[in-house]
Amino acid sequence: MPELVDIRDAFFDELYQIAKDDGNVVFMAADMGAFSLERFRKDFPERFINVGISEQNLISAAAGLALSGKKVFVYAIIPFVTLRCLEQIKVDLCVMNLPVTIVGAGAGFTYSSDGPTHHAIEDVSVMRALPGMTIYNPSEQMTAKAAAQMAYQATGPVYVRLDKGVWPLLREANEDFSAGCSKLRNGSQVLIVATGSMTHMALKVADAVSESGVSAGVVDLYRLKPVATELAEIAIKFQLLVTLEEHTLIGGMGGAVAELFADHGVLLPIVRLGIKDVYPERYGDRDWMLKDIGLDVDSLTTRIMLELHRVSCGTMERSMAFDMTSEIVNSLDISGFSRLLGVPEEEFSAEIRQFIDSTNFDYEIVGGADRERLLLQILNTIDSGTLSVSGPAKQVAWERGWSENLLEFEQSGNDPKALFPKFVRKGQVMRLQGSFILPSNPDFESAMVRVIRDVLFRKYFADVRSVFEFGCGTGLNLLHLASIFPEKHLYGLDWAQSSCDIVNRLAKAQGINLKGIRFDMYTPDSALDLTSADGVFTIGALEQLGTGFGPFLSFLREKSPAICIHFETLNELYVNPTLSDHLIKRYSDTRKYLDGFLDALKELERSGLAEIL
Repeated sequence: MPELVDIRDAFFDELYQIAKDDGNVVFMAADMGAFSLERFRKDFPERFINVGISEQNLISAAAGLALSGKKVFVYAIIPFVTLRCLEQIKVDLCVMNLPVTIVGAGAGFTYSSDGPTHHAIEDVSVMRALPGMTIYNPSEQMTAKAAAQMAYQATGPVYVRLDKGVWPLLREANEDFSAGCSKLRNGSQVLIVATGSMTHMALKVADAVSESGVSAGVVDLYRLKPVATELAEIAIKFQLLVTLEEHTLIGGMGGAVAELFADHGVLLPIVRLGIKDVYPERYGDRDWMLKDIGLDVDSLTTRIMLELHRVSCGTMERSMAFDMTSEIVNSLDISGFSRLLGVPEEEFSAEIRQFIDSTNFDYEIVGGADRERLLLQILNTIDSGTLSVSGPAKQVAWERGWSENLLEFEQSGNDPKALFPKFVRKGQVMRLQGSFILPSNPDFESAMVRVIRDVLFRKYFADVRSVFEFGCGTGLNLLHLASIFPEKHLYGLDWAQSSCDIVNRLAKAQGINLKGIRFDMYTPDSALDLTSADGVFTIGALEQLGTGFGPFLSFLREKSPAICIHFETLNELYVNPTLSDHLIKRYSDTRKYLDGFLDALKELERSGLAEIL
């Protein structure tokens, strides 16, 4: 296996070998360097020209040398060597069809923290529009070496956009790269076509969707212009084609592929994933930025699974513009959470304010045909006859599920990340204030719960002696509570012994005042030391009681704790004369989830035995 090298060094090392054999090869830079260029500058000083920070002069001078018979390669940071001197590229190189290769450094968010002046997210759109321009976007060192050779052999202008860093090898050194694309992974349902560094992301996403039983293929499109016609032949065997790029969707690689399919009469659903028609407003390292805009593995996996479901529902008659890719983006901020919870903003802690400000709470409302398909999916699921129902018999399943988390927690060395419940699926469509939404952040749901927990815990548990969580699962809610009130006695109660074992192990590992206790809400133990000085909460735990919540409610009434917080789905609230409310009520009824609880609380309030806040 060849030694792994920086993708730029691979290109420049190959160019050095070409220059050794051809004295007409000239390299010009706009005050840019690279480790591997030092050998070129040292061995061929008369053919290495640094024009300084003057990219427009760089292009015009290169054109002059090309007219005198030289094969010229010019090098600078992408935005400066493409956008700053676009007129020179058009007039001096493309109109004249001269063999000058523009080598741009820093594809996509390579220079992430330097901001939009250094981001290269629109260069392909601009350069692709220039007649006669060939464009290469290597994904690793082998395609970088091949790009150097193909650029040298070209008779007209070429643009090569290079990333930086060492990337895993994706192919053999002796592969034929003339086609302009390579299939890296076989599949039958979804074909992901990616370019540059996003090819590596595509392979990770393909692995992720395969865990859900989806067969995904991957193609590396390393020549962006002209797009290989072979791609159309590969794609027609799939149900869905996804293009993936670290570039604006306007005129980028996805657009080029769509144009190819249109020109060749290929009727295939296409989903273009990339950067929307906005400049990022927040900057950090590259991985953080990609996650912030939804181009990380989790976000992409979620989106592809949703799109494949649409296709599998028979929605072949689709346009290229989907409701879900609209530019209408909503977001939850501090004021939004304040309205949602009915808690004044000034009662939000500094910690949770910072968390909200630093977390992506953007979402798009599912509307139009997408909403209709989603409702159809819900209806089909309800009618499928495959839904399990709640009740005492489910205790075995919950015991098994929490046992899996317990094992992972032990094997991870007590890492709390191993406690994330497996039934929580990231990045799913949610219902928020009467609308179905698709979050940008795959962790939207868990982040939202964290905010709600923090606000309610601080507001209602500050003055209680101890806090009891019934149906505590893996104890993550209690871990959060312990970080707020480390001095309080906390108790996690669950009908699964494995849940209690997790809580007790968590208490020991974290050094917190927490105890796990076996407790069955169907047959409550009145010996539990719960008093009127204590607080109680449940989060998504009462749903398993169905209509059998009576014994537990009587138990709470007998113990009369100071405050009870129930963060639960309540059937009685789905009363609007809408199809969505009707289907959600039917879904809940089918699974025999919590029903009648709110009415029972209201009856207690009318009798003066409880107060609903």
